Amino acid sequence: MATDAEVIAAVLQGEVDQYAELVIRYQPAAWKLAYSFVGNWEDAKELSQNGFVKAYQHLRAFRKQAKFSTWLYRIVVNECKDFFKRKARRPRMVSLGSDEDPDDAVVFEVADPAGGPSDVLASRELAGRVQEAIGELADQQRTAFRLHHLNGLSLEETADVMKCRVGTVKAHLFRACERLRAALSPYLRKQERAEVRE
Repeated sequence: MATDAEVIAAVLQGEVDQYAELVIRYQPAAWKLAYSFVGNWEDAKELSQNGFVKAYQHLRAFRKQAKFSTWLYRIVVNECKDFFKRKARRPRMVSLGSDEDPDDAVVFEVADPAGGPSDVLASRELAGRVQEAIGELADQQRTAFRLHHLNGLSLEETADVMKCRVGTVKAHLFRACERLRAALSPYLRKQERAEVRE
């Protein structure tokens, strides 16, 4: 199987059909990344496709020593940010579950499969609280949290996408986790008390 660099070289030499190989490799991750920002599969699909189109249009500007996936994810993140600017509204928080894509819809799994109706209700409430708390994070903290914790990018990859140092990413993640812990701890304490009573 050709490496990303070999595929890119072939595309730049005129074998444009080879670009489909990069789309096949990275489309699921790009779609999931966009979804973690916009919370809607249709918008996420369009934004990730726009990211591939822009990456193709600017392929000659791609730095060969960089990873194509990281470069593509940066483009997709920028597409998502532009999407919200166009909509002139606050970003929707990350969706924590969906029936639309059963393969990979749940970003946080909060429901206990063996739990009863009250467990499902509590899990939905927790999912809503987590969703709100993530949406209230500062922009850079929210971006770092989504890239690293929700999309599984390494600290280095997250830093590359955000165009900052790894130390800066760590600081954003630390602050994000502190804010999420503070926002969610009252709810979690309430849930623990309920479990003790049972």
